[in-house]
Amino acid sequence: MRTKFNGILTLLLAFLVHVTYAQDRVISGTVSDESGPLPGVTILKKGTTNGTETDFDGNYSLKVKTGDILVFSFVGMKTAQKVVGSSNRIDITLQNDNLLDEVVVVAYGTQSKKAIVGSVSILNNEIIEKQQVVSVTNALQGSVPGVNIISAGGQPGDNPTIRVRGVASISANASPLIILDGTPYNGNINSISSDQIESMSVLKDAASTALYGSRGSNGVILITTKKGKFNAPTRVTVRSSVGFANQAVNPHKLMSTDDQFRYTWEAIRNTNQYVNGQSPALAATNASNNLVSGFGYNPYGPYRCKPCRY
Repeated sequence: MRTKFNGILTLLLAFLVHVTYAQDRVISGTVSDESGPLPGVTILKKGTTNGTETDFDGNYSLKVKTGDILVFSFVGMKTAQKVVGSSNRIDITLQNDNLLDEVVVVAYGTQSKKAIVGSVSILNNEIIEKQQVVSVTNALQGSVPGVNIISAGGQPGDNPTIRVRGVASISANASPLIILDGTPYNGNINSISSDQIESMSVLKDAASTALYGSRGSNGVILITTKKGKFNAPTRVTVRSSVGFANQAVNPHKLMSTDDQFRYTWEAIRNTNQYVNGQSPALAATNASNNLVSGFGYNPYGPYRCKPCRY
């Protein structure tokens, strides 16, 4: 009798458990990230199309059964799964997905960052603004490995020589291709204000420059300028810089007119004496007679400035 009763009790408990698990109930909760609630998060019952989205405050509610698996997904966040248990509330915090940083935009497409590691160097505006630079090339110098900036002269604003990973050709042009906001730029790179640059990317290998063809064989410098943003507040920025240039080595002392006149006389006298074989007295006399013609003009004569005739 007791055995029969235990069997009936077991069947009754199994039926109750089955009914409990098979019964739909409403699960609610809040989805958030590190900064707060997330609106627009998709919550789906795994294996079905039954789902919902979080509201503006990150709240949701969904009718499910005990034992179902809820899948939480959002752009830029790692997908998470939760099993529905006895609780009617499931709160979850989604983690950032770093996969977005693993894609690098190259020319007209994208490549995996793993495939071109070390071949693309990015210089954003935060790095540029921290530098005390007056031109774009000054920002590149020393900030991007494999890029050499050569200034032929000290003229301010002079277009420098840029070499990416050395000189690729002896006779042909070895300058990199400059792309300004998606368009090839053939002007002076120093004419682009560093304050207007959002970011600069230097492509240094064949994989990253393939879409530019032969023009990108010497490397490519991608320059993106700052643009206005929707609903962004008005901001006025003023930046002023002053530079001073001094000679590294003091110049030699220059001769005066008297010194040049005297040394010219001595040169003529020495030529007459040691080259032409004249006596010292005759060499000195001829040097005095031919001094003006040897010097080119008489700085002490009536016509000191022949074109001016004064």
